[in-house]
Amino acid sequence: MAKSNNIAKGEEPAASSGIIMSQKAKEKNRFLAAQQAVEAEITSLQQLNEKDKEGQAEVLAVHKELVSARSFSDSVMTFINKNHASAEAAVEYTVNEIVSMLVLLENDYMRQRAVNIKEIGNRLMRQLQMTRS
Repeated sequence: MAKSNNIAKGEEPAASSGIIMSQKAKEKNRFLAAQQAVEAEITSLQQLNEKDKEGQAEVLAVHKELVSARSFSDSVMTFINKNHASAEAAVEYTVNEIVSMLVLLENDYMRQRAVNIKEIGNRLMRQLQMTRS
């Protein structure tokens, strides 16, 4: 009887809460695995482009820095927590939020970072799609 009263009040039963928590953990782990895979991918590309001191090497360094940024990871994790969202949805939301802010800036350098953020988002989405179960 108490269980049905809790449900009637809009409260989640304990078992359901555990499922939600395990789903959040699963999505967070999927994101972290994708993040590590992208970092490894960029490191491999950097090694292939060691002789290219300008151009691609610089872009790869920026990409690695952005994908590893704590603030980026924290934003994705927070979105997963608050919205019971998939890792893909959290990455898409976070990338869109950052890009929206950067394109409004008058600084060309910062607007260029928006392109880099989009590419990081694309790399992460490819990795996440490979792990979708």
